[in-house]
Amino acid sequence: MPDQPMLIIDGHLDLAFNALHHRRDLTQDVHVLREREDPKPLGPSHPDSLRDRKRLESTSRGTATVSLPQMRQGCVGIALSTIMCRVQMPTGLLDDGMRTQEAAHSVGQSHLHYYKALEREGQLRFIRDANDLDAAIAAWQNPDSTTPIGLILSMESADPILDPEQVSWWWEQGLRSMGLTHFGANTYGHGTGTRGGLYADAYPLLDALAATNIALDLTHASDLVFWQLLDYWSGPVHASHCNCRALVPGQRHLSDEMIQAIAERGGVIGAVFAEFMLNPEITFDDPATYPQTARRSMSAVVDHIDHICQLVGNCDHVAIGSDLDGGFGREMAPIDYDTIADLQRFLDILERRGYSTNDIAAIAHGNLARFFRQA
Repeated sequence: MPDQPMLIIDGHLDLAFNALHHRRDLTQDVHVLREREDPKPLGPSHPDSLRDRKRLESTSRGTATVSLPQMRQGCVGIALSTIMCRVQMPTGLLDDGMRTQEAAHSVGQSHLHYYKALEREGQLRFIRDANDLDAAIAAWQNPDSTTPIGLILSMESADPILDPEQVSWWWEQGLRSMGLTHFGANTYGHGTGTRGGLYADAYPLLDALAATNIALDLTHASDLVFWQLLDYWSGPVHASHCNCRALVPGQRHLSDEMIQAIAERGGVIGAVFAEFMLNPEITFDDPATYPQTARRSMSAVVDHIDHICQLVGNCDHVAIGSDLDGGFGREMAPIDYDTIADLQRFLDILERRGYSTNDIAAIAHGNLARFFRQA
């Protein structure tokens, strides 16, 4: 590996969600964020105390691992980061969804304006086309502490889009990737933890997405929705943050047939760094199997990358889609990981596992860069 850190493109982060839902100032060092969220000096009566917090999404308080300074430290210079708000009734693991699509639309707007505010401050720079992408890559060949993070805007669940006529407006704002569903049954179809298919309103939305050439993210689709989307959609497809069902059980992961189908369409699959996506003793759909803390190292992520590469016959269709701080924090991240800056150490693990420098560069940034240039 070269002495200079290698550029990493992270295929999935929820920066705006963490800033607004967890009230994190992502311009600060991760260790500052942890101290601010530590319940001990606050006392049990403080509204930010962990006492009586029972929802899964609240357990990561005080264990943040992602902020802009740590991204710069780790040369995570470009990221797909989300507009993330779904419509979901209060069932299952999570209850951070909205009850109405109008509410999801409003939250989605707030996420967009958060990114715009960071761009105005010079913290981020939207990547809207191949020229922007090339400029961001060039900037990260010799970065400093003020180099903006390149942002490819994505949407995790299409619920913030009220009708197909809004798609062109979202394109103008910078949206370049879209996943129709998330957890549960959402506005346009069934997602993780369900067995249903697309709803009728999904098809006009897909037509509008195709007209703007927004890439389709197959993550968080039910099995039926996954294949319905591939049958109907002829544009670019990827899976921003998915692991392999052959290694870890659960519908949240991709089957070998799904992996092959994505590769055949020229897509890229981002490997996830969460314990419940890495530990074969865990069934994603069954919280009773979840441990209190992580047990797997970053080498377990390489196992999934290995599986994809062996299955499709090359390293061209896999990337990093870490989902770090995506509903979990340090407690469910790999045991040899502390902050997102440690993704550079992950590249060292790839080298020790036998990957060439060219293959590591492809996984770190090259495959996603190629995908979005073509998309």
